[in-house]
Amino acid sequence: MATTILTPAENRFLQLSQQALALPALTRLMPLLRDHPTIKDSSDFLPRSARAALLEQRVDWLKLSSTAWKLLADSPYVINPSSQRLDWRHCALCHKPVRYEYHVALRANGHKIIVGSECVKKFMSDEMQYLMTITTEDNIHAVAQYDDLTEHYPQVPEILWDSVALPNLPAAHHRRQRWVHNGTEHTVTGYLKHRQTTLPEGQLRPYLSEYDTLTALDHKAAAAAKQAAQHRADQERQLAEEESQAAWDRAQHQESSAVQALRASAPYQTTLRQVANLMAERLPLATFKAQLADVTLPAQLRKLINSYQLGVMATEFTRSGQITAARLQIAPRYLVADLDRFSQRRAQQRQRDWNDDLFNAAVGFTLTPAQRQDWLTKLQRPWEGQQVPASVLTDCLTLRERLTAGQTVPTTWPKNLRQAFAQRLAQQPAIGWVPAKKNHVTTAQLRQLASNQSDFPAVAAAYHRLYALPEDEEAVTLSALQQAYLQMKDAQAQRTTDTQRLVQEILKN
Repeated sequence: MATTILTPAENRFLQLSQQALALPALTRLMPLLRDHPTIKDSSDFLPRSARAALLEQRVDWLKLSSTAWKLLADSPYVINPSSQRLDWRHCALCHKPVRYEYHVALRANGHKIIVGSECVKKFMSDEMQYLMTITTEDNIHAVAQYDDLTEHYPQVPEILWDSVALPNLPAAHHRRQRWVHNGTEHTVTGYLKHRQTTLPEGQLRPYLSEYDTLTALDHKAAAAAKQAAQHRADQERQLAEEESQAAWDRAQHQESSAVQALRASAPYQTTLRQVANLMAERLPLATFKAQLADVTLPAQLRKLINSYQLGVMATEFTRSGQITAARLQIAPRYLVADLDRFSQRRAQQRQRDWNDDLFNAAVGFTLTPAQRQDWLTKLQRPWEGQQVPASVLTDCLTLRERLTAGQTVPTTWPKNLRQAFAQRLAQQPAIGWVPAKKNHVTTAQLRQLASNQSDFPAVAAAYHRLYALPEDEEAVTLSALQQAYLQMKDAQAQRTTDTQRLVQEILKN
């Protein structure tokens, strides 16, 4: 037998309440609810996702909706004078004629509807039912008095109707909380049962004062609980880190000498760097495998890993920026860790290089508009260029002029890119613009430097303008660059043999 998920009355109640609720999931279902008053679990029009949402959240939605309404203060309750059902107005929820009309409105926008007594009991909040009873039996002005009371004492509804108020209050104070609730309820009920214009300030004062004290205790307990939870989380994290490190140490200790030798070998290191370079490019899988075919795996590596497994790792790195290879249980963990480390290091270098090139294309170099456009177009092609909005490259066409005029990098750019430009701008001289210096240099770039300058001071100046390497590495690089430059000049002047002979004489002991 089919089970009804949503009755027509419940459906209408959600539709009428939805405009006051910030519930995206319910908003998405509105077209479906409007087209189908009754919804059953067997309804053929019901998508699986909508069925799941209704089954999981229907009760919560109805409960939230019940708190979105309030009785109208000016006319909360009306009895139709006619005894003829045809003269009665209809309930907005069940559509039945009702003689006893309860006028309710959305708190958010004041939208008014008429609801019968049965639907008030079924759909509306405990607060509204409480006021309905007093309004009907004792005092037609109770709602107006209640509104006046809660405006002056906004904590009263929380004391009376919030079942989860003061959730962190220690158990030792629960008896005091019940005293506050019962005393407040007795005082408010007595105030509402008779028409009066004076608020029960004196009667409420001890209960509200005590509630303020309990609220402070609740906040103190909540802070202590949060601190304790953070302490437990820190201890658990520290324990997990210690266990992980201990496991790693055991694994390192147990690693065979053959594995240690393999990992330290030049072929292993070289091959992993070649594969990592490909992974850092984040190529489509087919392209990655085609280029991987040009990488010659050493015999020992071919026994450990194949192109399918490397393809899985490449796909994972493209998606998440790291390699865990959890699906590849047979892949050696040390190889996965090494490849992840190499790939991340290479990806970070690529990103820095791309940031340098973008800065230099936009600001660092003096270029014509056509040259700048050509360089920016090339920078858009690699993976790093595809991760930024196209508007960034458009902004870069005029960024140098904007910065010169005192403007800043656009705030619409991605945060990481704005930080990268801020770091490079902080290194600029007071007047003029200089390129961002790369932290590594290739032999091809050094060859170009040596061959394009008239003397070595000019070569060194060009190097320092474009590159900034660690001190020891820079000393070796400049020495090699100078020797290469001199050898090029000797070759051009056809004096290489004479120069080498003299050098050998000079270096003799």
